[in-house]
Amino acid sequence: MKQKTDNLWKFGSIPMIEPEDLGIVLATSSDIALLLNSDTKISSILVNKAEKSYGNLDHWIGREITDFLTMESVPKIESAIKKLESGETVLYGLELNHVDNAYWQFPIKYNIHRLRKDGQIILLGRDLQIISENQQRFVKAQILSEESIEEKRELEAHFKVLLTKTTDALAFINARSGELIFSNPAFQELFFNNEIKDEKTKIESFISTRSERKGFMEKLSIAAHGTYDISEELDTNNGEVIFSITPNVYRAAGQQIIICKFLPKTIRKQGEKELVENLLATFHNSPDAMIFTDLKGSIQYTNERFLDLTNTSHKNEVIAQNLSDFLGRGEIDLAIMLENVMKSGAVKIYSTHLKSSFGTKIDIEASVSRNNSDANGLIAFIVREVLSSRDRVEVSNVPSKLEHNQDEVAAKELVGSATLKEIVTDTTDVIEKICIEAALGITKNNRAAAADLLGLSRQSLYVKLSKFEM
Repeated sequence: MKQKTDNLWKFGSIPMIEPEDLGIVLATSSDIALLLNSDTKISSILVNKAEKSYGNLDHWIGREITDFLTMESVPKIESAIKKLESGETVLYGLELNHVDNAYWQFPIKYNIHRLRKDGQIILLGRDLQIISENQQRFVKAQILSEESIEEKRELEAHFKVLLTKTTDALAFINARSGELIFSNPAFQELFFNNEIKDEKTKIESFISTRSERKGFMEKLSIAAHGTYDISEELDTNNGEVIFSITPNVYRAAGQQIIICKFLPKTIRKQGEKELVENLLATFHNSPDAMIFTDLKGSIQYTNERFLDLTNTSHKNEVIAQNLSDFLGRGEIDLAIMLENVMKSGAVKIYSTHLKSSFGTKIDIEASVSRNNSDANGLIAFIVREVLSSRDRVEVSNVPSKLEHNQDEVAAKELVGSATLKEIVTDTTDVIEKICIEAALGITKNNRAAAADLLGLSRQSLYVKLSKFEM
């Protein structure tokens, strides 16, 4: 049986096509076809009739192809032509951007063929305009998406900072279940200890009276929609407190959320609120150092003046440290002040010196007090810098000279009435007695502390007390 091969193409050959038919094939199989002479000038151009956006490109004929390419495309076509001249016959996927009279441009992806007969080059191209536009749309959409994400991150950061820094207790509550979604540090400080978190915790659990818990969420929701405050007694870390609750409702992610502000009624009065604000301003702006410690001397709060006196850069460096670390006589000073403040409730003036982080010492006077109504309350220290003894001598030089002259006259009067040894002994005894009396006065007659203050053993101090009948 004879095989029919007349209508089949053999590998490496194609049927003969008339020139006019070949032009139609090239024009329809590509969006644009260019024929370049050996000198890279355009000798012929075919445009797919379906592509009307190009217009008439006949003015390209006889011109260099580089005249109609963008600057970044010129090196591409030059490199491709060099490859063809070196022996390659076909190059695929060369993307060029055409430009015409600087008014418009369009991207084309070419397959480039070199004709063996006369060295001409034929470029068959597909329009990339649609792909380019889609890519641009995608890039714009991606940029907008990233900008939206960044805006959300910024808003979230602002939101967290706002909630963290506000002094009002705030809580976000699921209107349907009553569960806490989120609460700020001020709320957590009121209602939670360090171990308990607020996930899945219901707001009703904080109500003091169990009978009031059942209808609380309904009461809260009505108040939120009616935009008025409600009062409720809640269990806090400090006991039962009546709060004024301000609820507001909004919708997020398909569910109703109630944001509540909790204000203790004890500070709702404007006068008391202003007093608190003034006290805080006084604490922060005081020219004297103010320190609050627990009953063992561990620093809980301090103002900027204390940081200045101790040459400390940040509060975190002193918080939780013991105050004795900064006192001249360390634990002795702290023990004396704490003992006396626990007995009498206050220490008016206690003189010592303060140690800085650089090792320098500053003479100070400290006043100490505590709140007797709170067994676990804080101890307040007010520390003021005073002039050293050397500075006091320089400031008041005339009186010191007068006192020196008086002492000199008194000493001269003793000459002749006793030996030098006896005069020195008597004088030493007087000084010793004065120093012991001063130490006992500072320590509120605490003999053990007075001995430490004078650098004596307790036995030596008792001997001297017996000697001076004190």
